[in-house]
Amino acid sequence: MGPSGRWWHPSWVTGTPVIARLRARLLLQVAPPLVVSASYKQHVFDERSAAYNEIEVREGEAFAIVVVLGGLPSEEFVCRVWHRYADEVWLVDVVEQAVSIVPRDGAIRVFATGDTLRSTRLPGIAIPVAQLFELAS
Repeated sequence: MGPSGRWWHPSWVTGTPVIARLRARLLLQVAPPLVVSASYKQHVFDERSAAYNEIEVREGEAFAIVVVLGGLPSEEFVCRVWHRYADEVWLVDVVEQAVSIVPRDGAIRVFATGDTLRSTRLPGIAIPVAQLFELAS
């Protein structure tokens, strides 16, 4: 079992092909002043608050979105922590082969393999979800 109590495989942590494919597509589609991180990051915000992400997209020092492996409801706490700092949390669920966009405000949207991932925070992004999981099944 993984940290969230769900079955997992070590290859699904940082470096997973799904995350690598998502990062590559974000790098192609995100334009300045937004910047896509080159690798995972662990942030310690204060003595009681820390969080990791697989990918972050920033505008200067501000987080636009962060990408975390997992799904709801197991990653609800992680989303609450990140919503103090990021407008959107993208949960990449390798088991369900879906991406959930959890905005700070508004409705959660779930994108499955037949959908195209789109973000209100990153309006120019259009990523076919099936391409992210093409070799993961």
